[in-house]
Amino acid sequence: MKSLTSTFKEIYTERFYENQGFPVLVDLVKSEHHRVRDVGCGSGANMRLLVERGHEVVGITLSEREAKVVQEHGFICKVWDVTDESLLFEPGSFDAILFSHVLEHVAWPDVVLERYLKLLRTEGGIYVALPNVLQFGNRWQFLRGRFRYTESGLMDRTHLRFFDFVTGRRLLEDAGVEVVRHFGSGQFPMGPLREWFPSFSQWVDGQASNFFPGLFAFHIIIVGQLNNQQ
Repeated sequence: MKSLTSTFKEIYTERFYENQGFPVLVDLVKSEHHRVRDVGCGSGANMRLLVERGHEVVGITLSEREAKVVQEHGFICKVWDVTDESLLFEPGSFDAILFSHVLEHVAWPDVVLERYLKLLRTEGGIYVALPNVLQFGNRWQFLRGRFRYTESGLMDRTHLRFFDFVTGRRLLEDAGVEVVRHFGSGQFPMGPLREWFPSFSQWVDGQASNFFPGLFAFHIIIVGQLNNQQ
C-alpha cells in the first residue's frame, strides 16, 4: 500500500505546469542578482524570462516531464523535492531565490523557506508570489457557504496552505527576511468594459490592487532581502 507522501508526490510528477511565465514577479529581480534559483520551476517559463534578462538560472521541479522540457531548452534543471532537507548546492551559492506560486503547495512553507534562505549570499534577494485566498471571487463563494477545491486557480486541489495579504508578508518576516516590496496584482470586475476599454481597465486594475490588495489582488507579490547570512 502506497504512503500518503508517495501518492502526493505522484500527483505532482504527473502534473505539467505550462504558461507564459509571470513577468510581474520576474521583472522585479535585480540585475545584480545574477545567479537565481527557481524553486518549483514548472516547465521553465520564468527561467526563460530570467535568462532573456541576463540572469543565470538553476531550476528544480518534482516532475521529470517538466525537467525534460526545461533541459531541452538548454537550462539547468534538477528533479528534486523542495521539502527534502538536502539543498543540492552549497550555502551562499545564489544571489536570489524565486518562489513563484510554490510555497502554498507544501505543508510547512516556513520550514522550506528558512532552509532555502541558506543558499543565499549576504544581501541576497528572495522573490515570492502567493495566491490571495481572500480575493473577492473567493469571498463571494465563502459567503455562499461554498469551500470547493478546483483543478487550478486560487483553490487548486494541491494547495496545502492558504495566505492573505498580511500572512503572506508575515511568512517572510518570521524567517528573518527584510521585506522591501509588497503589493498585489489582480483585476477589478468590469465585465464587457474590459474588452471595450483595455487601457482604462488596466489602470483600474492597478488602482484597485494597490489600494485594496486584500480584496482585488489575485497574486500576493513579496520581495525580500537577506541582510545576514542565515
